[in-house]
Amino acid sequence: MKNITLLLFFTITLASCQENKKKADVTDDFEKSYKEQKDADLLPEHTEHFDSITNLYSNYKYKVSFDAPNHWSSDAGVSEHTIFRTFQPDSAITFAINVIELKVAENKKTPDIWEMYQIQKEKMDYTYKVLIPKQFNSKAEDFEASKTYLKNKTMLKRQFKYLVRELDLEYYNTSIVYQTLIDKLSYTFSLDVPTMFYDENPSFYDNLIRNVSFLYGKDDVNKYLNKKGN
Repeated sequence: MKNITLLLFFTITLASCQENKKKADVTDDFEKSYKEQKDADLLPEHTEHFDSITNLYSNYKYKVSFDAPNHWSSDAGVSEHTIFRTFQPDSAITFAINVIELKVAENKKTPDIWEMYQIQKEKMDYTYKVLIPKQFNSKAEDFEASKTYLKNKTMLKRQFKYLVRELDLEYYNTSIVYQTLIDKLSYTFSLDVPTMFYDENPSFYDNLIRNVSFLYGKDDVNKYLNKKGN
């Protein structure tokens, strides 16, 4: 549990603080990122699909998809572990999916992320309460952490706001981050939206996470059948 918690701390840091860097630090505790595997031609064909008409992204390696708003722009993001990013350039609204594959034993039980958080709150909040504020020369305000669910998966939700100063503009940004662990994959779904827009339509932004789906394929069916056979 302690080792996985430490790994999770680093995955949060990489997923949340590397958005403005083209290359994140790589450790021996993580598998190569999806982008690294693509660049090295290590992936089979058709491991992801993007429908530019409906703005629907699916990643079959990590078994996750997101149905983005049709009028938003989309790309792969700049962070090493971002697999999909959708955004409104004119309004500084961004939703991103980060996936990090941990190097853990196959028979190692994946901990419940909320139970981990109850034990390691200070370490797991360090990114949001210390590192991100340093990055933006601001501070996290109205910080809240809560347990929620998505498609029957336990999720750790964090929400806070921070002050942004850009040229002659000054405004608050609301950040909502969801994280879960499934097998040896750490998923982080992050939304950043100017608070003035969030306050106008909070239900729309709160419900964006519902557009995430977890995919199931032949391997999952085989595992299920093997378990039933035993």
